[in-house]
Amino acid sequence: MRISELIDILQDKPKDADVEIAFVTPVDDDANEIVVNHFEVAAIFSPSEESVLLISGEDDDVDELVDALEAGNVLDND
Repeated sequence: MRISELIDILQDKPKDADVEIAFVTPVDDDANEIVVNHFEVAAIFSPSEESVLLISGEDDDVDELVDALEAGNVLDND
């Protein structure tokens, strides 16, 4: 998603509205069921001019990740 698309979606929302991320995952590859987990955005980090990370998780974990990113550590996508 582009930032302009996100801004277009959010611009009409109240300024004090919560922002959450919903992850949709299959329960079982063979089942026709899904699980939806909602997480509040806990931090935002911009590693470059071209990208923004919306970060969610336990407070201590989020703080540790943001500290690592600010120190220049690279995320491992594995």
